[in-house]
Amino acid sequence: MTETGRCPYCGAVSPSADAARQPAEGGFEPLYREMRRIREIAEERTAGDAERRIADLTRQVQELRATVARLRGPGAAARPVPASARG
Repeated sequence: MTETGRCPYCGAVSPSADAARQPAEGGFEPLYREMRRIREIAEERTAGDAERRIADLTRQVQELRATVARLRGPGAAARPVPASARG
């Protein structure tokens, strides 16, 4: 988890933890903590979406390779797949 006591946007140091606990002074620490939590959730979702997208594209590439092989027919000479194109 990220360090406490800093603004998650600009990195500015917030007032001491004791001052953040005093409701009369407002204290930004709970707000900063919630913003960090929301950002972490958003980053996790983005990573999950990227993994799904990569899996989908990999599946599509495999389907296209199978279609090309089928269209070439059994008598066509197979060309080796470059290492950079392998999944």
